[in-house]
Amino acid sequence: METIKNSIPYKLVSWDLLPNSNVFHIPSISSTPIKGFPFQLDSKLISEQFFPLSLHYLTPVSVAFVYFITVHAINKVVARRQEQLFLSKNPNKAVPKRLPAAPYPIAQWKSFKVFVFLHNVALCAYSVWSLVGMTWTIYVSSHELIPNLIGRYYSLSSKLSPVDLFWQSVCDIDHGIWYNQGDSLKGLSFYSYLFYLSKYYEIVDTVIILLKGRQASLLQSYHHSGAILSMWAGTRFASPPIWIFVVFNSFIHSIMYFYFSLSCLGVRLGKFFKQTLTTLQICQFVFGGSLAVVHLFVQYFDVLSGSYKSCISTSEEALAIFINVFYLTPLTVLFAAFYIDSYKRKDKVKTQ
Repeated sequence: METIKNSIPYKLVSWDLLPNSNVFHIPSISSTPIKGFPFQLDSKLISEQFFPLSLHYLTPVSVAFVYFITVHAINKVVARRQEQLFLSKNPNKAVPKRLPAAPYPIAQWKSFKVFVFLHNVALCAYSVWSLVGMTWTIYVSSHELIPNLIGRYYSLSSKLSPVDLFWQSVCDIDHGIWYNQGDSLKGLSFYSYLFYLSKYYEIVDTVIILLKGRQASLLQSYHHSGAILSMWAGTRFASPPIWIFVVFNSFIHSIMYFYFSLSCLGVRLGKFFKQTLTTLQICQFVFGGSLAVVHLFVQYFDVLSGSYKSCISTSEEALAIFINVFYLTPLTVLFAAFYIDSYKRKDKVKTQ
């Protein structure tokens, strides 16, 4: 079919005062089809059984619930162990609010220490890989793929705005960053699914803390539980803003697990580095959550129909945003409380 090229007399992206009314409908969680298996594997066990099962809503909900409840049950056991160890060494002293660690024997094993080091190195390397891969996909999509697509249908009388091309590549699920572009360029569907699975593995962080004889904080357990649910929603419903979670979180984790890896080697970077890392995490939540909400008001130009479409056009896509915002709000408060307790109060005590 011959393509008639028309010029584009308007911008690729426009902004609405209100979100698409469809986003406020009740989402269809179980009946919405999954947007394709993002890997080139011949295994039906993975593509037809594991993949859909992992994205069924009961999987993240069950794991997050069991993890959260189990951690706080084990915390009580660890707390008693800490108290007993403290009293055995200090029989005449009152039990302090913050008890020293009471590590289990396995925490002293050399093999355990090697495992913890490799665990941190692996997560650091994976985070760097995800960050580089996802940002490269966004760059290629906005600088090459989307301009080429538009050029097949429309004459470009003026240079397209980089900002418009970015939003076009992010919002257009069918032609933007979501799907893989051959073997060389992986899409958000690929990176977000792997990132979603990595949130299950990160539970190992909590196991390590407990085996070292320290209680896992509410911040720790809430953070991991919510991350599983948030990544599930964005991946399951192909919600465009999930790129924010992948890019921002992989950036922070690249730094965080690098720090943990150095700590395993006995290298201490000092309070300033830890304080800066916590500040970056808080900024990630505030800016990332706000940017996710912005997607609700974006309309992108659909090349094939020649009309504008909402970046977030379904209640399922919007559900991912609402879950993330609902998750990030108390998480930001918990991190802010941690920041004050860890840095500001200690500084105040030193100056008194």
